Amino acid sequence: MATAEITSGAETKSQPQTLSVQRFPVNEDESQSYLKAEKGLWAWMTTVDHKKIGLMYLAAITFFFTMGGIMALLIRTELIAPGPTIMNAEAYNRLFTLHGTIMIFLFLVPSIPTVLGNFFLPMQIGAKDVAFPRLNLASFYIYLLGAGITLYAIISGGVDTGWTFYTPYSTSTNTASCP
Repeated sequence: MATAEITSGAETKSQPQTLSVQRFPVNEDESQSYLKAEKGLWAWMTTVDHKKIGLMYLAAITFFFTMGGIMALLIRTELIAPGPTIMNAEAYNRLFTLHGTIMIFLFLVPSIPTVLGNFFLPMQIGAKDVAFPRLNLASFYIYLLGAGITLYAIISGGVDTGWTFYTPYSTSTNTASCP
């Protein structure tokens, strides 16, 4: 237990106060590692360990980054020559929309807070775990559910307005929802 003395700025007759700070001991036992705790898919899917959840976010975000990168390659391949090359104009617009949606909303926005916030932040502040570990796991599954619904909505006929969904273009395309 560490102690520190706190004294007031003005010299008075009061006694100095003692502040107690409790520190968690460093875990040096190799069998307690988050990678060696439990094996199997079910153990990873039901874990409440913030480091494992951070790695699950990293895997999902890497998957979406790879999907968005493949779509970027398809977009650049379509633009290799004038006119339709590998897809028509409507498919190109949908692919562009899907690429932008994946890269912004499924990769860029969640990458820093979820991966670094789950994996490193509790260790940096000296906490054993996050405040609500089951809610942390539920947020990962809600992220996957939202990603699935978003991808299904765009792939199954969705929109072709670009990832910004700006009004002038979004109202003048074949899939416009407003007349």
